[in-house]
Formats: sequence, C-alpha cells, structure tokens
Amino acid sequence: MTQYEQIIDVLKKLGGRATVTEICEKMDFKQWTTKTPKNSVSRYLTCSSQIKREKEDNKFYYILDESIPYSDIIPSRKDMDDKKNQIDSKPLSKKDNDDKVIGNKDNGLYFICLSSDVIIPVAGSLFKIGRTENIMNRMNSYSNSLPFDPIRQIAFFPVPIEIDLQNIEGELRATLLSSNDLGINRYTGGKQKEWLQTLSFDIEDKKQRNELVLKVNEILNDIIEKELNEMDGKKK
Repeated sequence: MTQYEQIIDVLKKLGGRATVTEICEKMDFKQWTTKTPKNSVSRYLTCSSQIKREKEDNKFYYILDESIPYSDIIPSRKDMDDKKNQIDSKPLSKKDNDDKVIGNKDNGLYFICLSSDVIIPVAGSLFKIGRTENIMNRMNSYSNSLPFDPIRQIAFFPVPIEIDLQNIEGELRATLLSSNDLGINRYTGGKQKEWLQTLSFDIEDKKQRNELVLKVNEILNDIIEKELNEMDGKKK
C-alpha cells in the first residue's frame, strides 16, 4: 500500500471527512522515511483532485469524493517531487509574469530569482521568497522597487491551508538569515528590503540554483511540521 493509499484508507475509516490532525492520529508512520509526516499528509491531500475541502468552526475538513476514479488520481513519487520543487526553466519576461506562472495555487510560497540575462551591479545572487496571494501586485512592486527590470524564474512551495502564510514566510526568512551554513544576507541595494542575497550559491548555475531551492524546501518542511505539532498541542 502506498502512502497515498494509506491516507485514503484512514480517511474512509473516519467516514470520508476529517481534519489533517484526525487523519494523522490514525496513521501508522513507522514505514515512512520522511522527517515531516504531517506536512506530507497535508500535501497529499492538497494535491489530490479526489479530495474536497471545506471550513467549519475555524477547522479545515478534507472530504473524500469517491465519484472520481481512484486509480486516476494517485500521485506518483515523481509527481509529488515535481509539485514540491516546481521550477520553471524558461526565463519569464515582464509580459509573461502573471498568475498563470504560479498556476492554480491557493496557498503557498514562491521562490523567484533573476535570470542570467540580467547583469546585476551587486556581488553574489539575489532571490526572493513571498506569499502567492495577490501575486500580480507583488511582482509589479518588485519590478518598480529594484534598480533594474528583473526576469524571474519560479519555484512553488505548497503550504497547508491551516497555516498562516504571513507567519510562515517571516519564520522561513528569519531561519535562512540566521543559518551560518547558507551564508544568506538581506539585500540592501534597492528599495525592496525583502530580497535576499547569497554568496554561497551561484543562482545562474542550474545545479546550484536547484540545490538552494531544495534546501529552502527542506527548511520550510521542518517549520511547517513544527507548526502543525504546536497546533495539535493547543487543541488537546
């Protein structure tokens, strides 16, 4: 039985409607190798078109829709990895930089950087992590506040709907800045203070760029898992 099938089996036993916490309480994670099982469960539920979501009494419930063929929607490991680290290899012009870049994502953080076509008058590489909400206005704001017109490449990190995006964005940025291993600092050359600067990773190099994105994703997963555990503790 795959991880996804385990989740569906538990959801069925709970009557086809349950919160992430209720599902996780009934799960057996002994064979799961991930360090962040609750976040993994939430991502499986979010990625599945067989699962509907509704909010009631400040709780999000996941509802199984068995009218959709079961075999048609099981995400493969590759599908899940692609959704975790969805990097668009095509440089994006300002004209192309719209909501379609992110896709139909309603909760998460994006990772943007400058393409190799842009020669920046600063050392190292610049990148930005932000919330996907109000994405168009944010992108336009970044273009206006930097001393050049950046062309961006994007990665998307899904975040469970139960977690506040603004809080998780701030905690992720603070963790990156405090990490001695990553060598990340605030970019101070433009009006926009939320851009980050790294001398440890050459973002023009695809391998190094992907390595940075994966490290950011790993840190984010740990933060999300901690948040979910704290939320469970408050409910008990």
